[in-house]
Parts: sequence; structure tokens; C-alpha cells
Amino acid sequence: MTKSWENDEVMEQQPNIATLFLAAGASRRMGQSKQLLKIKDNQTLIEHSILAAKKSTSQYITVVLGANALRIQKVLSRQITGINMVINKNWEKGMGSTLSVGLQHLLEQAPNLDAIIISVSDQPYLSTTIFDQLIEQYTLTQKPIICADYGHKLGVPALLDKQFFPKLLALQADEGARGIIRSNRTLVASIPFPKGAIDLDTPQAYQAYLEDQQLPKD
Repeated sequence: MTKSWENDEVMEQQPNIATLFLAAGASRRMGQSKQLLKIKDNQTLIEHSILAAKKSTSQYITVVLGANALRIQKVLSRQITGINMVINKNWEKGMGSTLSVGLQHLLEQAPNLDAIIISVSDQPYLSTTIFDQLIEQYTLTQKPIICADYGHKLGVPALLDKQFFPKLLALQADEGARGIIRSNRTLVASIPFPKGAIDLDTPQAYQAYLEDQQLPKD
């Protein structure tokens, strides 16, 4: 279970891992904030994602917001406790900027982190099991990078060991962690997440998801 910054109790031998949600984008292809799309049980997409991480063995959760920050912050503050939110004022510069802001914030709050899980907020099939499997593989294989395997490519959520923190902090504003993963392929292990390839980036993708779930469209 996730803990707040004030609670210092951590399971013995449990790696000290934080989950970092990158949720700063403007959702231009969707035409509205995809983070606030309703997907099931009247939950928004971002609530579903964060609650999956909160039930995992990740100790901390930080969500980086940018576009639509106040609207998303209001929803999360009302529905979810025990997480930290930070706003990237330069979110338009790209994912590298958002990742750097989030990691800097995490290291200020929890400087002894062993690793972080980088996640996004547009994967409707994200689950607690995925987060726990990433952490389990990290512990069992001792590999410093654990990625979700979509079947045809590797993706997020992805766990990166602290040895990569300097490189993550030094990313160009428009870069993500993908380049780090590609250049260190021998250091990568993975866990299966075939439905990770499904993300809700467009109205068509959202409609297809609703139809698959037999949910009414708002």
C-alpha cells in the first residue's frame, strides 16, 4: 500500500519505490482532458490509474500536472488522499520537462529512493497487478530497468533504478525515457501487459473502449 510522506514505516527489505504519473499533456487529439474521461464505476481515467498504484507495493505516488491542472487537481483532491501533486509550468516543452519536474520533487521528499515507476494516465487496463509485477521483477532479476511488454514493443509503466536518475534529470525537454531504455537494452527485463498498447488518446479510441466495456457514453 502507498504511504504518505509523513509515515516512515516501510516493510523490511522492500525496495523503496515511487510511482511517477505524467499527466501534464493537453490531450489535443482527444479534444478534452483525457485524464477526466469516465471509464468505469464512475471513475475518471486518472483516478483509476492512481488507485491501481495506491494498492500496489509502491511507497510513494507523485502526479505531475500541467494543462488542465486545476480541474484535475480538484477531482483528485476530492477523491484520493495520500498522493502528492506538482504542477509543471513548462509542460508545453514536452515529456522530458514533466519527468524531470516530477523526479526532482520526489527526490526532495524521498531522497533514498531505489527506483521509480514511470506511468501515464491514459491506459484504461492499468492494474495493481502490473505495478506489483514490475516491482517483483526488479527484486527477482536485479535488472535496473523493468518495462511493460505490449507484445510488439516495450512501454510504460516502466521501472528505472536510481542509477538512471541523473540521466532522467538531464533529459531534453521533448525527450522521454525511451532513449535510455533503448540504449541499455541488455539491462532490461519485462512483464507482460498486452493491453498496455490500448490508450485513450482520441475520441475513436475512447468510443471503442466504451463499446468494448458496454458502458454508456456521456
